[in-house]
Amino acid sequence: MDKEQFDVLVDTVLETNARPPEKLFAGGYEDWHCRARLAHFLAMPELNRPEAAKELFHSIIDVEPDPENAEDIEEKTYALQHLSQMEREANRYEEALNYINIALETAEESDFLYKYILRGELWADRWNLLHLMNRTEEAEAEADERIGFFKDIPVAHNSYLYYGYRFKAQLAAERGVVLVAKDFMHMALHAMDIPPINQEKLKTAFEAQHENISWIMAEIDKATPNPDNIHWDI
Repeated sequence: MDKEQFDVLVDTVLETNARPPEKLFAGGYEDWHCRARLAHFLAMPELNRPEAAKELFHSIIDVEPDPENAEDIEEKTYALQHLSQMEREANRYEEALNYINIALETAEESDFLYKYILRGELWADRWNLLHLMNRTEEAEAEADERIGFFKDIPVAHNSYLYYGYRFKAQLAAERGVVLVAKDFMHMALHAMDIPPINQEKLKTAFEAQHENISWIMAEIDKATPNPDNIHWDI
């Protein structure tokens, strides 16, 4: 992609219903932040330009974000996470795993508390990919390692614990062990802030007496607050 093609695609995005502010792309093609931002929009169903989006995402893989700038690190991490998700949806699991690994490495190189990226979610993306690739034992061992490392850290809202226990609950559900799946979900939810509006719905989901664990897990997820909208300490 060259500058002219980039500018045409920016104009296309600016005319969509999303109507992003033009300043997002003010740095032009030479600014890797602008290329990453454009890629996010091109990947949206409304535009459906996955190949152009991937090309732009690929162009920032070797970019070195400012190590003192949390937003810089987060922008690269988010772009790679999105690229990984696109490859996963296309059943290209090896490629997806490669990009989520780079995203993890990028995010874990600093101690910043990011605005949007959750380190626990990045690990869960990796574990779910490993599980899809029939490397479940490896994924579960990593989840256990993360849980063991972080479970005694004195913070109330811990994304590593939430996503680690949630992954183990998913595995238990697939194995048909209802009580174990519920126990792991209880532990997962203890690692996050549960607003009162969600508590009664969660209580109802957990108290289900039948053995349809897929339904129970789905109801628990529906009743769980969106991780993007609550406070995390780590």
